[in-house]
Amino acid sequence: MQFYLNGYRPGDPFSADSHPSVAERPAGLPECVDVLIIGCGPAGLVLAAQMSTFPDIRTAVIDRRDGPLEVGQADGVACRTVEMFEAFGLASRLLGEAYWVNEVCFWRPDPENRTKIKRAGRIQDTEEGLSEFPHVIVNQARMLAYLRDHMERSPTRLAPFYGLHASEVEVDTSGSAEYPVTVTLQHVHELSPTGKASTIRARYVVGCDGSRSRTRSAIGRELVGDVTNESWGVMDVLAVTDFPDIRVKCAISSANQGNVLIIPR
Repeated sequence: MQFYLNGYRPGDPFSADSHPSVAERPAGLPECVDVLIIGCGPAGLVLAAQMSTFPDIRTAVIDRRDGPLEVGQADGVACRTVEMFEAFGLASRLLGEAYWVNEVCFWRPDPENRTKIKRAGRIQDTEEGLSEFPHVIVNQARMLAYLRDHMERSPTRLAPFYGLHASEVEVDTSGSAEYPVTVTLQHVHELSPTGKASTIRARYVVGCDGSRSRTRSAIGRELVGDVTNESWGVMDVLAVTDFPDIRVKCAISSANQGNVLIIPR
C-alpha cells in the first residue's frame, strides 16, 4: 500500500513543496503584483485558492476585516459548489462535517382547521442525476477556512492581508504601463483623511468585496438589480419541541403569520 502521494517521504502528502520564490518574498504587502484580489469572502477566496497553485503569477489578497470570518453569513452549500471543492481536494472534509439535505418537508395550514398546520408533502431535495454530491449545510466561516488551508498548502503559501480597505482604484489606459492599476489602501484602524495609506500596483484587480463594492464604485460602475419589499430574519437556536420534522429541512407556511424555513445543522 502506498501511504504517500509522491513517493515514500515523511510529511504531509497534501502539502505541495513551496516554490523558491516564497523564500525570496519580502514580508508584508508587495508593491506590485500580477493579480490583486479585493475581498476574502467566498468569491475572493475561491479565486485565491485557484491562483495559489500558479507560483509564476504573483497574487495578493486583501480584506478590510481584522481577520478571518468567525461566524458565517450563510450555511447552504449547493451540489455544484461541492463539486468545485472536490476539484480542490476538499470535498471529503466538507462532507464529513456537513448536514446532508436529503429531503424537504412542506407544512401548510390544515384545511379542516386553519389554526393548525399539517404536513403537505415530502420530496427529495435535489433532482435525480443532478450531481454525485448532495446539497449540504456547513457554516460559511468553515468553508472559507478550507480554502485558506488549501492556500497555505499550495506552492505559493498564499495568505490574505487583513485590515486593508481599498479606497481608490485608478486605471492607466495609456497601454504603456506594466502595472496599469493602482489601488490606494487605507488601514482600517486609521480611516481618516490624515490616516495611514499605502498603494499597490497590479496588472489585474478583481473586486470580490460584495454587493456594496467599493471597487465597483471606484471604477464608476453601479449595481443593477431589483429591490424587494420584504422583511426576514435568521435565528440560530436549539429547539426543544415535539415538531416531528425538526431534524429535516422544512418549509412551513401559516394562514396569516408568515413563513418559516427550518434548516438543521
